Amino acid sequence: MEMRQMPRIGETVSRLGMGLMRLPTNDGKIHYEEAEAMIDRLIEAGVTYYDTAFMYHGGESETFAKKALIGRHKRDSFTIATKMPLGEAEKMGAQAIFDKQQEKLGTDVIDFYLMHGINGGSIDHMNRIGADEVARKMKEAGRIRYIGFSYHGAADDLPKVLDAYDWDFCQLQLNYFDWYGGDGEKLYNDVTSRKIALVVMEPVRGGGLARCHPDILKVFSDADPNLSPASWAMRWCGSLPGIDVVLSGMSDMSQVEDNVRHFSPFVPLTDDGQEVVKRAMDAFKALPLVPCTECNYCAKCPQSIPIPRIFGGRNDIVRFGSSWFMTNYRNWIKPENQISACTACGTCEAACPQGINIIERLKEIEKTL
Repeated sequence: MEMRQMPRIGETVSRLGMGLMRLPTNDGKIHYEEAEAMIDRLIEAGVTYYDTAFMYHGGESETFAKKALIGRHKRDSFTIATKMPLGEAEKMGAQAIFDKQQEKLGTDVIDFYLMHGINGGSIDHMNRIGADEVARKMKEAGRIRYIGFSYHGAADDLPKVLDAYDWDFCQLQLNYFDWYGGDGEKLYNDVTSRKIALVVMEPVRGGGLARCHPDILKVFSDADPNLSPASWAMRWCGSLPGIDVVLSGMSDMSQVEDNVRHFSPFVPLTDDGQEVVKRAMDAFKALPLVPCTECNYCAKCPQSIPIPRIFGGRNDIVRFGSSWFMTNYRNWIKPENQISACTACGTCEAACPQGINIIERLKEIEKTL
């Protein structure tokens, strides 16, 4: 297994990390036998970095880590990372949350402790509830080794977060889709310019880059039919300088074996491989998407239909085969604000700078739903 020494803190970790948020399940609960076999294989392969959180798997992930990892393998053979949930910490108290997490994990020391989902606006929230203060005290007491944060926020807010404290490490969402189609490069540069340890999450974008549109899959299969689309995404991330750990939320043993193969040792993408990824992005950009830029000019809809969010969900279905939008649409939009409430008044189309035929596109999406 390829290893890396993290800058500033000097911790040696495996380049491949295991995220314990997409474990195999049975009737909504973690399938322990299958998941434990995955952990055993990763330990055998030399994977040392395991990432969990208070909320993963409905609160079961940390308990799983205690039984499957901490309770069954030598403690010095791996490191464990978990996260402070600010919302729950506000209700229960930051110290109480930390104590609960340590109990659930069954370890005296949490190696990597993160403020969960920090963005520019949550720094004040973190301070107000005393989450950072608790983490610093626990580090001084030897109950935490390193303090960091996970980030899903806007690129413009990241420098504010990075400069707020002397962080030991940062966990950042990064993948080739967000790099070439979003703010991934800027986020990466802001972290690496400060030379702090960097852990990458969502390298396969929640699995979307493994099950994407057939046109994208064909680009990769034409380049090398023996390589999985996920392996291209994982190796693309690992090829960037300054990335210490690439996390993968593996869900079955085939994904474990695929990842282990490409990180034992790690082989960076060649220039030709980088061109293959760029061709895949060109194929993404050529897909028949709703050309919505989420400018929100259509937000004056009299029925308060969240048009940009609906278009975004529809586009993700096309790009990534995502079922999340289809499954959750009627749960996260009130009935009075769903597409069926549209009166075809035309207010949205008059305001849309992209000239989208919004009314007809909404009807198409409603028919699909």
